Amino acid sequence: MADQNSNIVLVNMHGLLGEQDVVQMEFEEKLLVEEAQFVIENVAYQIVRIINEDVEFPVVYVVILDILSQN
Repeated sequence: MADQNSNIVLVNMHGLLGEQDVVQMEFEEKLLVEEAQFVIENVAYQIVRIINEDVEFPVVYVVILDILSQN
């Protein structure tokens, strides 16, 4: 599981490219901020909403910013 020193949390991610349903994934807690940007598999995303209240795992909504070239 997650290393105690790395502060990794399990989140339910909505809006990933190619995924119609929620994807549960590990995410670094310090990056879990609205308007934060990150890259997964050559796709740049921005977090637009985080729901932490009344949920087992944080719910994170993202939008695609750019599809990066694989060169």
